[in-house]
Amino acid sequence: MPMFIRIVLIIAVLLGLLLAAGWAGFQVKASSFALVPFSSAPSKVAIPADLPEPVERFARAVFGEELPEVSSAMVLGRAQLAPTGMPMPARFRFYYDAARSSHYHEIQVTWFNLPFMRIHERNLEGHVMLDLSLLGKVEDQPKTNRAGIQGYWSEVLAWVPSIALTDPRLRWETVDAATARLHLPGLDAEEAFTVRFDPQTGLISEIETQRYQDEARPERWRWFNRILEWGVVDGMRVPVRSQTQWNDAEPWATWEVEQVILNADVSARLAQFGGDLAQ
Repeated sequence: MPMFIRIVLIIAVLLGLLLAAGWAGFQVKASSFALVPFSSAPSKVAIPADLPEPVERFARAVFGEELPEVSSAMVLGRAQLAPTGMPMPARFRFYYDAARSSHYHEIQVTWFNLPFMRIHERNLEGHVMLDLSLLGKVEDQPKTNRAGIQGYWSEVLAWVPSIALTDPRLRWETVDAATARLHLPGLDAEEAFTVRFDPQTGLISEIETQRYQDEARPERWRWFNRILEWGVVDGMRVPVRSQTQWNDAEPWATWEVEQVILNADVSARLAQFGGDLAQ
């Protein structure tokens, strides 16, 4: 066999092995972040009297007769991210400050359970800073800021609903017995949420809106958050599996919630962008 052909074959084999190793590394599920110590049990507040019927039914299905009073929260879990079509394992810590309507996303994409890419996103009172590691950074850009506001409200509505149910700046509107519209502060009617509830359980099944995907695209895209499974985490009824999807594409993220901490101290994480903070 000529030397040139041998070299080409060797290179092809090596490339195949590298691709196989790369694929295999993304099949290993990420380990969880360390659990966070619990805060004291929150006090209780009455369910607001002016909620639309499907929203009030949802509140009672999750909490009973009273809501926990929540000023901040942390949500931890694991995820599968597929922005390019290939699922990648990840672990996440999300932080929420209700008084400032602010949040912080800390995500580690892993390969053979080793951090492969670190993603940081901070929405500080509607001003977003986003570091996608190898994919670039965005800071305080108008479309990203609006998308960040929607991201905050969609997450607390699903995972820490007391925040959304008790905030007087939000305006609910009845659509039908199993659907409501949620109008968000600082955004327009097209960016409001259509919230769908399961007719049998009363629990949220889907949140849909029009959202900017990035600064380069002038139009908003349909953005869905679908709840696949409700369960009990830390004594609270929460969506334990959910998916995020743009338009009619395949879901780009699947979220698995493992811990929810109400009234956690999130001030240090919101004050510092990037890096690792000891919990």
